[in-house]
Amino acid sequence: MKKQIVPGWVKAYFTFFLANWLLFGIFRIIFLGVFHAALTSAHYHELWTTFYIGAKFDFRLAGFLSIPLGVYLTLCAFWKGALYIRKFIAALCGVLEAAVVLVYFADFAHYAYIAMRINYSIFKYSENPLISLQMAWQTYPLVWAVLALLLCVGLGYWFVNQLVQKAFSTPDNRRWWGKLGWFFLSLLIAGGLGFGKISQYPLRWSNAYHSTNHFICNLTLNPVLNLFDTARFVKADSFDADKTRSYYDEVAAFLQVQNPDKEKLSFDREIANKPANEQHDYNVVIIFMESLAWNKISFTNPDLDPTPFVRELADKSILFTNFFSPTSATARAVFATVTNIPDVTSFKTSSRNPLVVDQHVIINALKDYEKYYFIGGSANWGNIRGVLEHNIGDIHMYEEGQFENEHRNDVWGISDLDLFREANRVLAQEQQEEKKPFFAIIQTAGYHRPYTIPEDNAGFKPVDIGEDLAHKRSFVSVAEYNSLRFSDHALREFFKLAEKEPYYKNTIFFIFGDHGLAAPQSENMPRGTVELNLINHWIPLIIAGGPIQKAQKIDKTASQVDIFPIAMGLLGRGYKTRAIGRDVLTTNAGAEPGALIYGWADTPSPIGFVQGEYYYHSQGEKEGLYKYAAENFREDLSTQEPERFAHMKALAHGLYEASRYEFYHNQKQNMEEEK
Repeated sequence: MKKQIVPGWVKAYFTFFLANWLLFGIFRIIFLGVFHAALTSAHYHELWTTFYIGAKFDFRLAGFLSIPLGVYLTLCAFWKGALYIRKFIAALCGVLEAAVVLVYFADFAHYAYIAMRINYSIFKYSENPLISLQMAWQTYPLVWAVLALLLCVGLGYWFVNQLVQKAFSTPDNRRWWGKLGWFFLSLLIAGGLGFGKISQYPLRWSNAYHSTNHFICNLTLNPVLNLFDTARFVKADSFDADKTRSYYDEVAAFLQVQNPDKEKLSFDREIANKPANEQHDYNVVIIFMESLAWNKISFTNPDLDPTPFVRELADKSILFTNFFSPTSATARAVFATVTNIPDVTSFKTSSRNPLVVDQHVIINALKDYEKYYFIGGSANWGNIRGVLEHNIGDIHMYEEGQFENEHRNDVWGISDLDLFREANRVLAQEQQEEKKPFFAIIQTAGYHRPYTIPEDNAGFKPVDIGEDLAHKRSFVSVAEYNSLRFSDHALREFFKLAEKEPYYKNTIFFIFGDHGLAAPQSENMPRGTVELNLINHWIPLIIAGGPIQKAQKIDKTASQVDIFPIAMGLLGRGYKTRAIGRDVLTTNAGAEPGALIYGWADTPSPIGFVQGEYYYHSQGEKEGLYKYAAENFREDLSTQEPERFAHMKALAHGLYEASRYEFYHNQKQNMEEEK
């Protein structure tokens, strides 16, 4: 008898794997056929991408579903005695198949009911099981559904039973190492299909949100995987409408809500266009500088001068000296800046939460602008791809592997210098070819462990200041100090290139840190900022470029959530918003200053509010009002200044609750679409 090249048990495994993949693909086609009315003709061209990415999600689910059979077939290959439990394994696979089909049934019903793919919140219906069961009985054909599920069990049992019988109908006389080789090869193939991408980061749920069209993204999702992706977030986070309402008056006044409505919890504002002579078509470049913390830079380390270019740029630009990140994580900074909502989630980051990926973004009001995002690594990091691609219309994403000239530097992708060079090349080419203004975001990551200085560094020279001095001045090492210096050096090189291009004179640059960095010694900082951990949030904001004609130093307290509104104010463009961010520079110059602070990494999580020299800080049952930069920063001023204390407390907790509420109420479909 001719020897089989591929063992029968390996064939059986992949037959089961591919049969499930095909089944899930058929379900996706049926979903499109049933709900195609939600698809607009403008998005037909995205169906290819939808089915391509969706097929990869289906591969992953097929791989998970095939694990029990794969383990069993491997066991049988080494020990024929395992064949005695063949019928049990076939029954188990049949039950698993039926469970998956049940999720698909529920998903179809769920989408038909509320136009949303099934997620973990469906289990909230179990809180009132009798009512939920009655509703389902009166709404859906449950008898037919149960019969269909029993049929799935039977078909699954029969199919797997036949596969196993056929797999071992011909003896496999390979030695143990040959069988082991086939096992690892199969594992590698299945694992690669499950990983879903030839990339540093695997396929993630955010890849489904490649379009601004809600139906396209829903069509891309796999409902079973979506249950698992949303489970952690439904358990960890939600909002409390009653608490939000209890602080509504203070928050509405702070946000300057035009038509307050406490019952509806309306935070809606409509910012009108400025007069025609005050409207501009400036380009805007938003630059996230990794860990550009106030305690690290030249303003607080003048003798070490780690950021000479940032210092020089600030001297001829608009500098915010009391500027803060609401939280201390890069993905949280991206979410806060883009959505204008502080990322106060207690679990991971909001960018990783599929339930809040859909957000209204005010720069979509710039309909005549091209939008760009540049990152030296992968946009799958932190699932920020979903936040950007799904919410910013027609954004051009540039990441590692898509640049003309790139050299991988370390785990974070290409160097900041290469990133800036490529961003400048693309933007200069855009201006020459498209003749349209642009709004670009550049995300750096080089100032980060392992602090790699690239070989191609444009003449950068490291400096040894000694480890002891580095520690005293907020750095963990000399290597970190030089990494920040190189980050500043790369920024200087970017501006050198940009100033040679025609677009520069018409471009406004926003340069700021994605978050601060804690350092226990930090002798260059007021001690209160260290012990109250404000150095984890304190960052600079510099607004520079050709249109900025006058240098200003602004001491008003502001936050990352204000950046996009400030940009829209400088452009003189109107927009609608219900988020937390405000234009504190121009149109709302009389707005009350302040910045929400949320310490997600500690338990219990601190909630605070900075306003001028004052800091309201609460953690668990302990709370107080402090002058964070004063010598007596430990003195609680709450009894000495009770009105200020009460007001800042209300804004701290009110903005925190309003942010949690807005995660789920700032969706694009809840506002007039700006497309």
